[in-house]
Amino acid sequence: MAGSYQLIPIDLQGKTALITGGTRGIGRVISRKLAQAGADTLAVYRDNEESAFSSLDERRAVGTGSHANFQADIATQDQIDLIVQAASAEFDRGLDFLILNAGIGLKGSVTDIEPAAWRRMFDINLGSAFLLCRGLVPLIRRGGCIVGIGSGSGHDPIPGLAFYGASKAGLNMFMADLAQEIGPKGIRANIVSPGSTDSANLGDSPSPTMPQDGSPNNALRRKGLPDDVAGVVLFLCSDLAGFVTGQTIRVNGGAI
Repeated sequence: MAGSYQLIPIDLQGKTALITGGTRGIGRVISRKLAQAGADTLAVYRDNEESAFSSLDERRAVGTGSHANFQADIATQDQIDLIVQAASAEFDRGLDFLILNAGIGLKGSVTDIEPAAWRRMFDINLGSAFLLCRGLVPLIRRGGCIVGIGSGSGHDPIPGLAFYGASKAGLNMFMADLAQEIGPKGIRANIVSPGSTDSANLGDSPSPTMPQDGSPNNALRRKGLPDDVAGVVLFLCSDLAGFVTGQTIRVNGGAI
């Protein structure tokens, strides 16, 4: 009946979120979007303090919750342990959303890349997902979710991105299997997989999948923006996605 329905807001007040790589590029916009919806945020960053504190100021300006940063290198177990300790202290009532955004690119031919670079990329892009989930899943409250940020190169072969693509493809399967494991606990796990996304103006280097000439190669004929990705993450964290788990959502403007 007309007039009997209410608007459906996405209200995350009272919820808590930890975002890796949460102060630059796509991660910064995700952190801000969750803060705008009312969530408390803890953004993990590695070394860019200027961007980290700018992001923190931004979240405090737009959000109603409490917000903090934590500096760590997610490639190592001891640093992951510190992140888990920080999350336990910051969110004593529990964690609701774990956003696995931090990652590095690696471009080059199989015969040129040094094994040490390969190992570090996998430690960051895939190993950290395992270690963070191992440490933080016990803190996640029923109804919470984990969102991994993937890449088009984890689905489609792209010349020169065998290493990066393999790490993202591994993340896709890890999250799909994790969804089955944690589903009975009422926790969801999904992947948001951007296509070429222009985040250079947010302190990031160009995405390894971004066309060099910057031209759009998708149905919508425009570049992807971090806000496009952050909007889907917000949806997955909301009750609107309460029956969505084990899925990969490609945010690529219909690229083929």
